[in-house]
Amino acid sequence: MSSEELEARFRAAMSAVAEAVLNRGGRRTYDIVVDGAGQFSDEYIDCEHGGAAYSVWMEISDLTDDPQGPLSEELTDGIGRKAASEWLAVDHDSPSAIEAYFARWGSSEPWQSGG
Repeated sequence: MSSEELEARFRAAMSAVAEAVLNRGGRRTYDIVVDGAGQFSDEYIDCEHGGAAYSVWMEISDLTDDPQGPLSEELTDGIGRKAASEWLAVDHDSPSAIEAYFARWGSSEPWQSGG
């Protein structure tokens, strides 16, 4: 598989996790992001933003399960929905827009407003 095909699959996988978060039905956001994050450290680790994608989703899960964190399902859902909505709004054909998304989520700013 070419790197372009892998990057396209990465973007589709990010979108699938984001859509699952936004349309979670009876599932917990925590479970969705934990289940979805592993692929970014496995299948997509060689993608430009594979590690960053893994970090975003796992940091969202930490809002529920990190003993040093807030241990808040509500915050996990709010921040998860925010990250998902922002991802789906990104122009996935624009490398600079994708870079900006991961730069933003790698900073403290989106985490401060609580979702």
